[in-house]
Amino acid sequence: MRRSRPAVVVTVVALAVAITGCAAPGRAPVAAPPTTVPDLPTRPVVLRILDVSGVLALTKPIIERFAQEHPQFVSSVRYESGTPTDVVGKLYAQQQSGNVTDDLVLTGTEGLSLLAKQQTVVPLLPGYAAALPDPADVMTPAARQLQDALDGNGMIISGQPDGPVLAYNTRTVAHPPRTPQELLDWAKEHPGRFGFAAVPTGSGPANQFIDALPHMLGDPTPADPASWTKTWAYLAELNRYTASYATKTVDTFDALAKGSLDIVLSETGFDVQMKAKGVLGDQFALQAFDDPVTIEVAQWAAVPRGVAPDRLAVNLALVTYLLEPRQQAMTIPFRAAFPVHGVDLSMAPADAQARYQRYGSPDFNRRLLATAQVRNPVVGDHVQVKYDIWNRSIGSKK
Repeated sequence: MRRSRPAVVVTVVALAVAITGCAAPGRAPVAAPPTTVPDLPTRPVVLRILDVSGVLALTKPIIERFAQEHPQFVSSVRYESGTPTDVVGKLYAQQQSGNVTDDLVLTGTEGLSLLAKQQTVVPLLPGYAAALPDPADVMTPAARQLQDALDGNGMIISGQPDGPVLAYNTRTVAHPPRTPQELLDWAKEHPGRFGFAAVPTGSGPANQFIDALPHMLGDPTPADPASWTKTWAYLAELNRYTASYATKTVDTFDALAKGSLDIVLSETGFDVQMKAKGVLGDQFALQAFDDPVTIEVAQWAAVPRGVAPDRLAVNLALVTYLLEPRQQAMTIPFRAAFPVHGVDLSMAPADAQARYQRYGSPDFNRRLLATAQVRNPVVGDHVQVKYDIWNRSIGSKK
């Protein structure tokens, strides 16, 4: 099998560990965040948004609409992309220099956990509760539980329990696996034909899969990767037969479409995106695991320490806007469930409703949401533990 690139992932994550371990005592001072909700700017600002988990694929139209409806606060929006592991060092460098150039970070749960561990972001709750929706009032139980688990260091702005599931080519896979054991058996019989992205890249499907395995395999403490005896043993065996780990989730779908892979890890949100963009055709389908366990995937908005108070105020207004049901409905082509109550398909524009019906596998989504046990992902310090064990025991062995 062709060798993967574990050294790159190890190096990036090792840098995050080094920064996390030593940054706080030596960090150059940045202005302390205001203790109360700050005033909005008197002149419009250029809002600078860093997306490190592909969140803009869902939220960019909503952000653009916010800017259009609030020209007194936002003159334009500048976007930049990165990776969940790189953002730790990037923001640390900005804060060391005393020049924070990113106003808002859009990230996944793993990325926010790394940022929170280093104290790189401003806790939004409870300090700015007066300017934000109350999670207890607006969020679903699963989203609220995950929101609480990150101690207010960001706000969930999108998400649903939509994976892990398998995406497969119906022309080459007649009977897709329905359990972890069946997946392992299939991979043994078809070496190099099953693949997914390296876990420390922050891949949603990869992290949902690895976070769901302790529940499916019976490890007693799913929240603690250091205790996953059964999960790590399973992954070590599966590792012998998987294709080289991709550095981006989208690369696995490209490989599936081109015939280099027959089965990949997926989630329903990714599936509809890939089909709507024409990457995957009608011959590709989804398969859920029996007695499915789904992981509450979430996309977060977080504010770096050192952001000016008036820009912080704009961020708070934007987050509140993003959580309105009518704004959440704009993500309906790519989502079947939402982190807040009150969102209905009828709220979406007609073209979005049509795209969801065409590409969104609505019947599959309904069955998955109705039957799955929803669980939280690994969060906090345990994320780095998970990445370290993966790199040491799985990624470096490829």
